[in-house]
Amino acid sequence: MDARTRLVNTLNFKPVDRLPVLEWAGWWDRTIDRWHTEGLPARLTDAYEIREYFGMDGHRQYRIPVKKADCPPSPGVGKGIVDGMDDYNRIRPLLYPEEAFDVSSLAAWEAQHKQGVLSIWINLMCFFFTPRDLLGVENHFYAFNDQPELIHAINDDLVKFYLKVLDQFCGVCRPDFAVLSEDISYNKGTMISKAIFDEFIAPYYRRLVPRLKEYNIITIVDSDGDIEEVIPWFNGVGIEGFLPLEKQAGVDIVRLRRKFPKLKIIGAYDKMVMSKGEEAMRTEFERILPVMRQGGYIPGVDHQTPPEVSLDNYRVYLRLLNEYCRKAVS
Repeated sequence: MDARTRLVNTLNFKPVDRLPVLEWAGWWDRTIDRWHTEGLPARLTDAYEIREYFGMDGHRQYRIPVKKADCPPSPGVGKGIVDGMDDYNRIRPLLYPEEAFDVSSLAAWEAQHKQGVLSIWINLMCFFFTPRDLLGVENHFYAFNDQPELIHAINDDLVKFYLKVLDQFCGVCRPDFAVLSEDISYNKGTMISKAIFDEFIAPYYRRLVPRLKEYNIITIVDSDGDIEEVIPWFNGVGIEGFLPLEKQAGVDIVRLRRKFPKLKIIGAYDKMVMSKGEEAMRTEFERILPVMRQGGYIPGVDHQTPPEVSLDNYRVYLRLLNEYCRKAVS
């Protein structure tokens, strides 16, 4: 079975020869720096080439930028570049690029995509994430009450941009799944109420998701933290799955799958055990194995592999990942 078919079948609860072996989140820069001192060839810095070196299933990610190259950067962590509607109108010409992806690069990927050599996924920063990025964390929360028209203006422009980009992108390549970045939760749960979700976020998903479905693209929301409360909110607007499902935030995928039997899952492997040796890593695989056997789940690190993990330990993790991805279908 080829890599693309294996990924799509897994997420759609269909039979596979084994589960996909891949790393959706990659690694911290500091992790790769460490591995370069431990035997990873220095020439390997590109994520695709590193995955290929480790013998993983081929996949490519295309992140669609919301900002043009000349858009000013954030002045600091959690700080925004927009204060109000006048500010947004001033900066708007520097947003929503007319050419949001490189056609020639994507066309080259699509040749392999058609052959099944690799799967392709598209990443969109969506309707909680983007206003927060533009306004800054604190101003974003105040704006739901003080400047609701600004939030709606940003998200209306954003969904129009994505609908146009999707048509252009799918004219070259139809990705297998879309990761819709939100980061709407933290380790104690969601950062907003259901009422705010229904007013400011849900309407724009109801415009975006049908277009994704037209192109047969699987929809996965990316949010750190404990996402259990928001799963039915997103299910209600057509979202099918979630990643990364962080163990440290209290996420229990066994419990989630009981509550949401058709939930599609990527990630969920506790990255904190990866520096502790084979026994600890095997115990973690045994924890998630029941869900692996149910389908609809691509196991992987529940966020980027941290620099505490040596190259030798990562090789142990990969060996066990390969073992359990076969065990899950045996």
